[in-house]
Amino acid sequence: MTRILFFLAALFLSVSVNSQNKTLSDYSYVIVPEQFDFLNGKDLYKLNSMTEFYLEKNGFNAYMANLAPNANRCDGLFADVEKLKSIIGIKLQVVLRDCNGEEVFRTHEGRTKFKQYDKAYQDALRKAFNSFNSLRVKQKDVVLLSEKSAVNREVVTINKTQSEEVVSSTVKENTNTTKEIYIPEAKFSNYSYLGKTFLLRKTDKGFSLYEESNKSSDGLLLRGTLVINNNHLEYTDTSGVTGKAAFDASGDLKINDGAYLKVYKLQN
Repeated sequence: MTRILFFLAALFLSVSVNSQNKTLSDYSYVIVPEQFDFLNGKDLYKLNSMTEFYLEKNGFNAYMANLAPNANRCDGLFADVEKLKSIIGIKLQVVLRDCNGEEVFRTHEGRTKFKQYDKAYQDALRKAFNSFNSLRVKQKDVVLLSEKSAVNREVVTINKTQSEEVVSSTVKENTNTTKEIYIPEAKFSNYSYLGKTFLLRKTDKGFSLYEESNKSSDGLLLRGTLVINNNHLEYTDTSGVTGKAAFDASGDLKINDGAYLKVYKLQN
C-alpha cells in the first residue's frame, strides 16, 4: 500500500511540473513592478532589476512595469517577490500570477544568513530563482495590440533621404552619407569573449555591458556603456577609455578602442 501511495504521489508531482512548465511557456511576457511591497523604495537593493534579469535568463520575456508592452493583459504574468517571516536571516519567494490575480507559480524559499542587507536580499533572491532552472521555460513572442508587422531588429535611421529604401538585413551608406546602424531589439543579450560570459542590457541611452562574476554581490560587474551618438555607436569602459562599436549581421558586438579589436560573440 505504501509503495502504491508513493508511486501515485510521484506521478502526480511529475504531471504537475510538466503542466506548470507548459502553462508558463504559454504566456508571452512577465511584468515586474518597480517596487516590492516589503521594501520602501523603487528597485531597492536592485531586487526589481535583478528579478527582471533572472526571468529573462530563464526563458521569460520580462518587462519593468513602466515599460510594459501594449499587449493583451491576460497574455502576460505578473511577478512579485514576497518576504517570509524568519528568526534568522532572510527568506524570499518569487510568485507569478495571472491577469486575474490567480497564483500560477511559486518558487521554493530562498534563504540567506548574510547580515548586510543588500547582500542578504540579493543572495536570497538568487537562491529562490534556482526553482526555475529545471522548468526550461520558453515564452512565445509578444503580440502587440497595435502591431502591424513583426520585426527581429530595430533599425535606427539617420538623415534618411526620401528616395532611400530601408534595408532590413544590411547596413548601407549612400552618396549622401546616409547611414543606418542596427540596434538589437532584445532588452538582454548574452555574449562570450575569451571564455567569459557577458550580459548586454538595453538602456534609455544605449546599452550597458556586464561581465558575470562572483566578485560582485549581484553576480554582475559593469564593464562599460554603449551610447548612440549621431550615426555611430560609441563605447566607454569603466576606466574612461573610449572606442567605436558596432553590431554585425550575426549580432556579434565588435569594440575597437584604437589598440585592440574585441569581438563579443552572441550566444543564442
